[in-house]
Amino acid sequence: MTAAVQTYVQVLLPVKLRWIPTYASTVPLEPGRRVSVELGRRRYDGVVWRSLERPDLPPERIQPILSVQDDLPRVTEQELRFWEFLADYYLCTLGEVYKAAYPHLKIRSEQTAADILARLQARLDKKEKDLAGRHSERVTARLTAERDALRAEIDGLRLSAGAPAPKPAPGKPLVLTGGCRRDGYLPALREVLDAGHQALVLSPETAFCDSLEQVLRPGFGARLHVFHSGKTPVARRRAAEALRQGGPAVILGTRSALFLPFRDLGLVIVDEEQDPSYKQTEPAPRYHGRDAAVALAGIHGARVLLGAAVPSLETLLNVRTGKYGLRETGAPPAAATVIDIPAERRKNGMVGPFSRKLIAAVQATEGPVVLLRGWENQDPLREEAARLFPGRDIRIQTLGALKREGAGDAALLAVLQADAFIARDDFRGDERALQLVGTLCQFAPQVLIQTAVPARFSGARSPEDLLAERRQFGFPPYTRLVEVRRQGSAGILERHFLQRDKTLAARKAELLAHLSDDCYLDVDPLD
Repeated sequence: MTAAVQTYVQVLLPVKLRWIPTYASTVPLEPGRRVSVELGRRRYDGVVWRSLERPDLPPERIQPILSVQDDLPRVTEQELRFWEFLADYYLCTLGEVYKAAYPHLKIRSEQTAADILARLQARLDKKEKDLAGRHSERVTARLTAERDALRAEIDGLRLSAGAPAPKPAPGKPLVLTGGCRRDGYLPALREVLDAGHQALVLSPETAFCDSLEQVLRPGFGARLHVFHSGKTPVARRRAAEALRQGGPAVILGTRSALFLPFRDLGLVIVDEEQDPSYKQTEPAPRYHGRDAAVALAGIHGARVLLGAAVPSLETLLNVRTGKYGLRETGAPPAAATVIDIPAERRKNGMVGPFSRKLIAAVQATEGPVVLLRGWENQDPLREEAARLFPGRDIRIQTLGALKREGAGDAALLAVLQADAFIARDDFRGDERALQLVGTLCQFAPQVLIQTAVPARFSGARSPEDLLAERRQFGFPPYTRLVEVRRQGSAGILERHFLQRDKTLAARKAELLAHLSDDCYLDVDPLD
């Protein structure tokens, strides 16, 4: 009897390790296979990273793989390449990326799906055994129908992706601006689905997902799957299964949808690409959803559409240099009315946090009004609003709640102190102010903004002016910002503005090499 040939593989584990552990196997294992291993007397679900011709340790020191989890779906080559990009660009470990891509709940959901498949297979085996016996014609027909139904259900759960249809050359990413940019998503999605491919529509918040779903659901029906933390594990598992089966599908989700197992991605849409919510801050990988989405599209050879009322300066620079295209879709949203708080105070025009101009606007508005609070305390503000506007439908929200829940049927959205949402000493302050106005104008037909710095919110300084200033001082997007932060507190210890040239990767690697254990690096931070 021939002895089993020992092979060696590196296995990714969902832990922060600067190295990839090596394990021994008696069977060849390709990258992406799911395995169970032990590290430090603890059992882990791992993913085969690569095979080794020679192990990097003496064979006697290498532990064996405990089991191969062939009941769990394999991780695709594209997923592994995406993980490698995130770890390399955002200076974290592959284990941290793996943990983000396959958290415990996702693995448990996959195991539940595997258990369901095993139970169905057991029922099918029993039905086949029953059919082998002698029965009346009526019973045989019933057993045959039940067997065929079980086979169809099993086939629907198993991976059945055929060879994908060829995709046309993706071209450069296209930026869509203007009030009708979402209408530009629809023909692009229809085209990619009709060709048999898959699409990802990324949104910064669940509320934006909900509003986009209302736009997309009528045209795509059951082929549209919504994926974010507000959905049940069953719904999220169905989205992943739809992708693994390889058929045409649209995934609408927040940044976590980037880690879904796309088999044939043909189009990536990033809605509200300028929104800072795309930046993951904790835990690692601290990636930017927009930039990661563009990288994911490149790995799959997919087209990219970026939508924004007021594009980020990073995106505008890419347009100016010819890396991205630009298309204006209809008129921009109506401009907001900006109210100068210091000027109103000088002429006795403030009643608590309300300017008399805002009070007049509320009184002249028919319909619900949303007041966006920042520094104001909710209870005193509610009492003051009830006194000033008796009997009116006045809703008080924070910015986070507005983005999560929307403004409903509000006729007027008023910001009491817009400066609460913009860091005064951050070089991105003016850009964030313009983007905030663009975002708010999508929630209501009339928007009023009270501020102590009206020039920031009025559009007096154009994005081109801001780009020229950034270039003069060597700020992003003309450089890459990398911050050294302390573990736990996230306090900034150092800031490095690295030139965007051939030395960028080496300088980032140098920062990582000299990083102390109680610190981490945040690449392209936004706060």
